Amino acid sequence: MDEKGKSPGFPYIAEHIFAPIYPVIAAHIVKESGINQGICLDLGCGIASLGIAVAELTDMQVYGVDFSTEMCRLSKDKANRHFLSCKVVPLQADVHLLPFRDNAAALIVSRGSVFFWKDLPVAFREISRVLAPGGQAWIGGGFGTKELKAQISEQMVEIDPDWHTASKKRLSPETIRAIREAGERTEIPCHVVKDDSGFWVVLSKEK
Repeated sequence: MDEKGKSPGFPYIAEHIFAPIYPVIAAHIVKESGINQGICLDLGCGIASLGIAVAELTDMQVYGVDFSTEMCRLSKDKANRHFLSCKVVPLQADVHLLPFRDNAAALIVSRGSVFFWKDLPVAFREISRVLAPGGQAWIGGGFGTKELKAQISEQMVEIDPDWHTASKKRLSPETIRAIREAGERTEIPCHVVKDDSGFWVVLSKEK
């Protein structure tokens, strides 16, 4: 808690409570996609925890994209602490209008941000536009493993009694269906990975 008794902010939660999930998620995505070179975009990156985890595992140039100036500043600080300032570059931008050329990114990742996108079809069209042939985009809200999800839920309830209610809303069948349908409307092959650790919509652009 902070000095006023309020819940800690997102940067603290991402850096401390959610920290264990990012290396696990990154390793899974890199293994499943087979992609370890080229450009990676971490969309709605927050403090770029997932992008940094990808950079630590691969030779990719990572751009941590977030609409918030403060998150971009914190991303830069975190990349510096991980000695990755050359490989992880923060970029203030809107997922609905990405400042990248067509077919620029070999890998696109986004964890936890999609629930706050204002126009899912527009955002997914931008993702499909900048995704390179042979590339993949992993968009969703996975926790890495069932055990990590349970561990984080237990910690989050201590600081936010409404955690379970909010989490169920984010992961409701209606929400997941809307995200999946936005992915399917891109006309890129799309499938959903859903298990006890969370879910991902995966776009795989054909070569």
